[in-house]
Amino acid sequence: MDRSEIGIRLTIIREERMWTQGRLAEEAGVSPTTVSGIESGRVSRPHFGTIKRLAGALNVDPRELLSPRGSDGRARPERLSLGWAMSSREEEFEEGLEGATLGGLRALSRKLDEEQQRLRRLYGEARGTEQRRLIKGRIRDVAAQHGSVEASIIHHPDKTAPEERRLGEG
Repeated sequence: MDRSEIGIRLTIIREERMWTQGRLAEEAGVSPTTVSGIESGRVSRPHFGTIKRLAGALNVDPRELLSPRGSDGRARPERLSLGWAMSSREEEFEEGLEGATLGGLRALSRKLDEEQQRLRRLYGEARGTEQRRLIKGRIRDVAAQHGSVEASIIHHPDKTAPEERRLGEG
């Protein structure tokens, strides 16, 4: 079953806070099954009261969950942004990399590297096995995406011949 847009946004915001589905459910006063159902797409049109509770627990405006545009009016997640990288499926991610400019790839690589460093710091500060497991999973995901971006940079068609020669001389 396809994930709904609300499920994708809920997952991104929850994971940015390094919360488990169980913690979000507890903070929002809803069942873990509800959170899981929304994120997986089994519940594609949750009740607005549930959305308000989840948004309140996450300290975001409900519009952040309901619309591809947040309360600030900007569309999200932008292609080649960290949010896009973390929420896109593998096929979409790879297609996005194939059509990206070399500058865009380098910028995404820097963002993924910064995210990996942030997650490592959080892992060191984490209390509890469940939170550490969640952070470790995110570190693996970011590392895999970072590797894919780096491979795309190395083999990008816009690279100049002198740069390719320098890489080969190493």
